[in-house]
Amino acid sequence: MTITSVGQAVTGAELRRAMGHWATGISVITTQSEGTLAGLVSNSFTSVSLEPALVSWAVDKRSSSFDVWNTTDNFAVHILSESDRELVQRFVAKGTEKFAGLAWEPGVLGSPIVAAEVPRIECRLWQRVDAGDHVILIGEAVSVSDPESFRPLTNHVYWGK
Repeated sequence: MTITSVGQAVTGAELRRAMGHWATGISVITTQSEGTLAGLVSNSFTSVSLEPALVSWAVDKRSSSFDVWNTTDNFAVHILSESDRELVQRFVAKGTEKFAGLAWEPGVLGSPIVAAEVPRIECRLWQRVDAGDHVILIGEAVSVSDPESFRPLTNHVYWGK
C-alpha cells in the first residue's frame, strides 16, 4: 500500500486508483444542443437535493464534446443496468459518432433517450460550477422513469474489481 504523506500532492492517477474501489453506478448522460448530440459515460452522477429535486455530475474540460455540455440547458441521465453494457463501449469511445445506428427518441426537453428500461432522470440545467479540470453540471429533475425490475451496472461489475 502506498501512502502519500501530508504536504505531498496526491496525483490524479493515485486518486483514480483509490476511487476505483468505491462502488458506483455507471450512467450514460445525453444532451442535444442547437442540433448537436452529445453523450458520455459518467460515474460522478449523484443526487444533490430533494427540495428542489437536484442531481449533479462532472464533465472533463478536455472532453471532445465539452463545448456542447458547456452550452446545453438540459440533459438526460440513464442509470445503466447490467444488460446495457454495450452502451458503455459506445459512449466511452472517443472520436466516434456515438449515436450512429442507435435508436433514440427526444425526451421532454429534447435530450436523446437511448435506453428505455432503465431509471432515467431528465433535467433542466440549474447551475454550472467550475471544479479544477472538470465542470459540475447541476440539474433540476423534470421527469423520472422508474422501471419495476432493475439490476444496476456498477464499476465493480463492469471493470471486474
